Amino acid sequence: MIRFLILCLLLIGTPAIAGPSPIAAINHSDGKILEFTHGEYSLASSKIPPTSDFERAASPKIYQINWEGWEFGAFHAVTGRFRIERDTLPDGPLALYTISTRDQFIVLINNAEVYRNFADVSDKKLSWNRPYFIALAPEVFRDGMNTVEIRTVSQGSVGVGRVMIGQSIAVQSYFNTQYFWRITAPQIANYAMLLLGVLVLLFWTRRRQETELLFLALSTFFWFARYYHFFAEDVPFDLQLFSDISENASLYGSWSTLAFYFYFIRARHVRKIVTSFFFIALSITVIQKIFGLDWTVFYLWSFLLSVAMAIVGLASLWRNRNLEYGALGLAMAATPVFAVIDIYAAYQYGGSGGAIYLSVFMPFLYTFAFLLSFGKRALDAFSSAENANSVLEARVAETRAELAESEEARQQLRVEQAIATEHGRLMQEMHDGIGSNLVTALAVARQQDMPRSTVKVLSNALNDLKLTVDSLEPVEGDIVALIGNLRHRMAGDLKAAGIECKWEVEVCGTLPWLDATNALHVLRIFQEAISNAVAHSKAKVLRIGCKEMVRGDINGIVAHVIDDGVGMHPGTVPRGKGLANIQARAAALRGVLEHDSSVGNGTSISLWLPYERESLD
Repeated sequence: MIRFLILCLLLIGTPAIAGPSPIAAINHSDGKILEFTHGEYSLASSKIPPTSDFERAASPKIYQINWEGWEFGAFHAVTGRFRIERDTLPDGPLALYTISTRDQFIVLINNAEVYRNFADVSDKKLSWNRPYFIALAPEVFRDGMNTVEIRTVSQGSVGVGRVMIGQSIAVQSYFNTQYFWRITAPQIANYAMLLLGVLVLLFWTRRRQETELLFLALSTFFWFARYYHFFAEDVPFDLQLFSDISENASLYGSWSTLAFYFYFIRARHVRKIVTSFFFIALSITVIQKIFGLDWTVFYLWSFLLSVAMAIVGLASLWRNRNLEYGALGLAMAATPVFAVIDIYAAYQYGGSGGAIYLSVFMPFLYTFAFLLSFGKRALDAFSSAENANSVLEARVAETRAELAESEEARQQLRVEQAIATEHGRLMQEMHDGIGSNLVTALAVARQQDMPRSTVKVLSNALNDLKLTVDSLEPVEGDIVALIGNLRHRMAGDLKAAGIECKWEVEVCGTLPWLDATNALHVLRIFQEAISNAVAHSKAKVLRIGCKEMVRGDINGIVAHVIDDGVGMHPGTVPRGKGLANIQARAAALRGVLEHDSSVGNGTSISLWLPYERESLD
């Protein structure tokens, strides 16, 4: 009788005598981690994980819905079982790590449940790319052989991904790295991209002639819908609808990206190209839905479009070797490279959790590249504004030369008309173009929490543009109005610094020679003086004003900026080139700049200007 029982045990097999599962040690600086390389698996076409008919197989074990030919939405369940000796486990607190175990799952050790990733059976989990850290109580393991069992249920691909057990601190460190690159980083990148898309869409509503902005916004929305399932933990609505949106988003994300880039580089026949590709994408969607084709057709189409954009991007980069086109050209060229890497990773690991996909970062990368290009355009426009005064003077001189033979009155009238027209055009262009671009770039930089230095550069650029525009305003030689407008511009900086501004102005005449170029010199001198007072003086009160003054029998106007700050020793040489620059501007105005400062008595800067500069000859 005893021999018969022993024979039955040998034929049937029992967990008590089953050998341990093969494992591999992972070298980690924080401790020992063991990964199961093989296990026992059982598959069932039901909602209930199987408990029998196990077969030995390599780990991870993922049943892909496309490869198995299953109908989407049908339930399948897999149970994975692993065995390990207690002596094999490291000492100290232990933890279990798993990745790509889909989708609802329960972890049992020695038939005792230690973890589940769902609260209710109706929960729709997205765990294909999500790592899990499971702390294990010491008492769950017993001496001798121990059984780790993972029971999974899914309506799509199903299986048990990578499974590791090790010292808690080492597993936690490994989990943190994986979680950042799989969940946190994609989440940050895609939400940042979505926010930028919303801002771009709002900007497009004010500048609808720039069609590339509309398609850039659309592409961010499509790509967010496509990559949401990479970092989401739950399906937000109907599983079939969610899957259709995720897969179709790759198709229309590629189309809208191509449309944005082709409009950005002003490609030939861009409207026909974009319209044609849209109808091709729509046809693919309809054909796939009718005939139930594999989602691979979407990925193939997206890959072909990425290759086309890469070729065009490299060609554009070759023709235009600058930041404006270079950043986007490189981003487009990198798109198919990322795609090939991800395709290889998917083929190599079969969705088992061994790969971190790069394409999820690609839309953010080219959106950020556009921001760089957009910033470059704004800086170029600002550089053009800096040269606006000299260009204006050159055009006025050319107009005067052409009218040299006309009567003096008519010539003067035409010159004034030309100046007024050019002033108006330049002011309108700077307001609508450069100013709008700088405001948008500053808003985007603040929304994206970019470095304070970047925000400060953009803010200073915007203030300088406003100053340049002020110099173009016709002031009819009225220096009081000119300085008053500057005081208004810098009122915010003074208030922020806690400085009270006192306006000390007497009735003054006009300076007939105060044209746009000279007005900009005056504004720059007083901008430097006020800025220095705000930044260094620690003043409570700043007095700004002007009055008439005779200097050497020559009538003129003296304007001043006086603070009650800390001042400096009279012999101290100020750092930087600020004082030298404003002295050079004063010389260009043929005026006299005086700088006076002493410790505890503040600093005074005054500029004397003659009514008639010819009297100085």
